Amino acid sequence: MRLRPVAPPLVRPASAGETDVAVDLLSRAAFGPTVARLVEFPRTSPHGCVLVAEWRGTIRGAACCLSLGATGWIGALGVAPEARRRGLGGELTRACVEWLHGRGAATVLLFATDLGRPVYERHGFVAEGGATAWRGVAGSSGDGGEVELRALREEDRDAVRALDRMATGERRDVVLDALRPLTGMAAERGGELIGSAIASAWGAGVAITASDPEAGEALLAAATRGPGGGTVIVPDANARAQDAVRRWGFARLNVGERMRLGPAPAWQVDWQWGLFNLFWG
Repeated sequence: MRLRPVAPPLVRPASAGETDVAVDLLSRAAFGPTVARLVEFPRTSPHGCVLVAEWRGTIRGAACCLSLGATGWIGALGVAPEARRRGLGGELTRACVEWLHGRGAATVLLFATDLGRPVYERHGFVAEGGATAWRGVAGSSGDGGEVELRALREEDRDAVRALDRMATGERRDVVLDALRPLTGMAAERGGELIGSAIASAWGAGVAITASDPEAGEALLAAATRGPGGGTVIVPDANARAQDAVRRWGFARLNVGERMRLGPAPAWQVDWQWGLFNLFWG
């Protein structure tokens, strides 16, 4: 039986003093303590927003939005365990979609858990495929051909933006431009940048983009090699990337289903070897 509140929840932007409350709630709502890093970027960016759902005078749910112009993302949407099945998740979803549409988004994207997917389906979201977080230490990346790896440089920024747009079908400049300094690895062939592996302070993994599989696998190996290994979030449809992490014996951490509301972006999943996180991809 689906319970309903006496009055609908009030969904509104979180005040500056409520961010810690939202983070604590999302941590209890199964996102864990690392959610604080995921919330930090939308909280501080002029292109982001943290919304809270207040019911009976208490914050019982929260969600984050990130506007990228024609596309936008909903992330870390959660409801306190004691307040579930009262419509708060649906109200937060509706409010996030409205906020992103108001910022110009034709398509709204998110990664859904098994718990959240039915809520999003009721609002018209459709599934596009999963992504899996893996952790381990990379082995050999095979024959990289003429691929050369080096440290990213500030002068690579325009090429990184262009590559990211081709891979994602989105303009994620507001995210990439917030990364200062630009830290990570570049893959080149014949002096042309064909891939990048970018670290961030607010991501759970390394964002790896490459226009050919040799560069992608070489960057994936470089990002997760060493005594401590690393975490990488790989789209399930990138078969070669999935084969590599399995061959290296990586452990599966968690999964999410990419869903969208609106036209499908012209993304190329084979170019995506690692996502920043299961929030904005």
